[in-house]
Amino acid sequence: MGLAIGTRPDCVPAPVLDLLAEYRALGHEVWLELGLQSSFDDTLARVNRGHGFAEYETATRAARSRGIPVCCHLIVGLPGEDASHSHVSLDRVLEVGVDGLKLHPLHVVKHTRLAIEWRRGEYEPLDEVSYTRIAADLIERTPWEVVYHRVTGTAAPDILLAPAWCAKKWDVLNGIADELTRRGSRQGARAGRMWRENIHAA
Repeated sequence: MGLAIGTRPDCVPAPVLDLLAEYRALGHEVWLELGLQSSFDDTLARVNRGHGFAEYETATRAARSRGIPVCCHLIVGLPGEDASHSHVSLDRVLEVGVDGLKLHPLHVVKHTRLAIEWRRGEYEPLDEVSYTRIAADLIERTPWEVVYHRVTGTAAPDILLAPAWCAKKWDVLNGIADELTRRGSRQGARAGRMWRENIHAA
């Protein structure tokens, strides 16, 4: 029997963590999944997350001190961010300590402020090649003992506006695997090394 709880980093006070720790003490598999998305407070404010990196760090340290493994969610392609932001966010998450990761490309979905900005031409989603390259870069720089629970994701077809390639999850998964194969690389191959944008130039 297992339990994976996905929530915000500002929604796990001590009594909640103590309860999850009790479940683990009974022998149950328990994961706490925290939606951080970015380690940059200005980005989090721009997308109206309602919390900052400090809340994530506090919740993660408190959970892991109780023996509760944490899976962090990160979004690639947030407004105002480029590849360097994703790498800094990964570094900050690894520095705090993490047991699992989920990567997602940013989706433009109906009835959101981002959808309005996209229609106005004020936001341009990442293309598939860029996402594949960034995801492979992050995987290379992640120590092998950190479990990747997901490396892409999509929204429901009836609400997804862009990018269209997000809807073809297996194409994206295969693209990331192919990119790592092309590099002759794997998870952890560049763990602990600084990221350079031109490291994988053809």
